[in-house]
Amino acid sequence: MVTSPRPERSEPPLPKTRAQRQAETRDKLLDAALVVFVESGFHGASVEAIARQAGYTKGAVYANFAGKDELFLAVIDRRIDRNLQAQSEFAEAAARGEDVSADLASFFEQQFDRDWAILAFEALLYAAREGPELMEAIAERYRQIDALGLQFLQKNAPGPADRLKYLAIGQSALGEGLMLRHLVEPDRITHEVIDKIYDAIFASPDQAEGGEKAPAEPAADD
Repeated sequence: MVTSPRPERSEPPLPKTRAQRQAETRDKLLDAALVVFVESGFHGASVEAIARQAGYTKGAVYANFAGKDELFLAVIDRRIDRNLQAQSEFAEAAARGEDVSADLASFFEQQFDRDWAILAFEALLYAAREGPELMEAIAERYRQIDALGLQFLQKNAPGPADRLKYLAIGQSALGEGLMLRHLVEPDRITHEVIDKIYDAIFASPDQAEGGEKAPAEPAADD
């Protein structure tokens, strides 16, 4: 009598550590916060609604975040981190000789997402009117983005230190303004037009004549 071999028994997954469970909870809360912020606006969002969206109690929210302002800043920080990770992966793929032009174009288009733009500008207005501490925290994120942009320029378009510093700020600020104009006039201020604007302002004469694109700094949080 021929018998079938017994299937190998798979080992049960190891239980998650406390740190892993906390990280998972935090990530779910940030996912929920982004959904609620987009649906209700920054001002209309509440800790209760975010907890409900995530399937947790308010206590779980306050165990991880001091309140709505800190949640919003954490959403921004995660967006910056994910964008930088994506750009690092693009750079590695390009170094291997892979064509990343389509993926890179799609990535930069996502930086001008309508829902994110509305949320970002609403939060800035709220901070300007009622939240000086939040405004300072947002300003710190801008300084972080400017510093990252400066690092990028130093690697890809070396030049005088002062010029690169102001160029990094200019590129970041221009991106913010173009995001607003794209929100107002999406059919006129298209992604193609935005590319041409960057080239017109930041490309060197040699690049412009040769049809080369100016180096664009990381769009960590436009």
